[in-house]
Amino acid sequence: MLLAGPSPVIAQPVQPPTPAEAQAALNPPAPAATPAQLDQMLAPIALYPDQLLVELLMAATFPQQVVDAGKWLQDGGNAALKGDDLVNALQPLPWDPSVKSLVAFPQIIAMMNDHLDWTEALGTAFADQQVQTMARVQFLRDRAKAAGHLDSTPQIAVTEQESNIVIEPTDPNTIYVPVYNPAVVYGSWPDSDAPPLYIPPPPGFYNGEIGDGIGFSVGFGVVGALWGWGHPNWQRHEVVIDQQRYFGITTTPHIIGNHVALENNIWHRTGPIATVPEPARPPPPAAAPEHPPGTATSTAFKPPPPAPPPARPEQREEKQPPHPEEPTAAHPPPPPNETRPTEVPHPPEGQPTPPPPRPGPPPPAIVRPAPQPEARPAPPPEARPAPQPEERPAPAAPARPAPPVKKPPPKPGEEPEHH
Repeated sequence: MLLAGPSPVIAQPVQPPTPAEAQAALNPPAPAATPAQLDQMLAPIALYPDQLLVELLMAATFPQQVVDAGKWLQDGGNAALKGDDLVNALQPLPWDPSVKSLVAFPQIIAMMNDHLDWTEALGTAFADQQVQTMARVQFLRDRAKAAGHLDSTPQIAVTEQESNIVIEPTDPNTIYVPVYNPAVVYGSWPDSDAPPLYIPPPPGFYNGEIGDGIGFSVGFGVVGALWGWGHPNWQRHEVVIDQQRYFGITTTPHIIGNHVALENNIWHRTGPIATVPEPARPPPPAAAPEHPPGTATSTAFKPPPPAPPPARPEQREEKQPPHPEEPTAAHPPPPPNETRPTEVPHPPEGQPTPPPPRPGPPPPAIVRPAPQPEARPAPPPEARPAPQPEERPAPAAPARPAPPVKKPPPKPGEEPEHH
């Protein structure tokens, strides 16, 4: 009996960043987008079919590759490729599968190039705030549903799964992209200070005027190998990858080079989002149509110019002045009233050197008193204790003779002693 285990994790060695990514890593991190800002930038695309929406969000994390794809499509031979010929032409390119898949929707690639500031802001938000970004998509879909503008049509199937709104193409072989006015389709916009962005449809994408509801683009035929390899898990706010289909349009070295991690079939963007340098940015569209009332243009997310690096204080070599008692041999210190002779400037190149000035009378000799030895105060005399008088024992008093012992007189009848 075989047990199915978890899918393998792609081992990813350390991959050096590109110069643009290295610069992005050195720049201060961008502040996190607020819910109002996320709603603004997601409003033009939140009603796209799930798989197309996920591909667009993932591709926005590679703005330079989106620009390269736009240039690639400007070649008439590339733009005419269809089906397997398109897949084979894209296979060796180092682009992420999300960018390659959007090449089958050339007007969307053109839209992302025409509004590159919005594309970069969208990619940064999805890379740094994927959970919040996917949650705000559902917030906007709920508002469109409540306003009565989001229902199943011949082009899209709208269903609810675990309190999340899922949008899929009605015909799995043809993709129609919703086109709408975000100031109308979501009902009353919740934040008047942050109105929704309006991204006008590019030429050849939509025919007619945009009304109060949802219109649809021309139909795009599905290119089998470029479609169906990823879908959102709205409940867990993740992007699930079918690795077999995913590796059909990319390789492990390309995945590693693009700083993407696949763990248990879950997609993660691991590298910094590098903005496109100014010289490489595509020119803006020739004529931008007016945006509807209650909306803002994509320039609302134009990033501020990078701040110049802080100026380093100029380090000057501090020269120690010569010791007053030891003047230097080359330049002795002048006295207070002495002036130095002026220096003759170096002549410009190609002109003869002017003759040196004639020497004048020698200056009088400067007599300086010889340095006097430094007077040092005499050390104070050493304090010594005063001599103490020697203690001598007092003289003994002269000995006096003992008084004679008087004997009592003899008693009557006794004879006195004779000596």
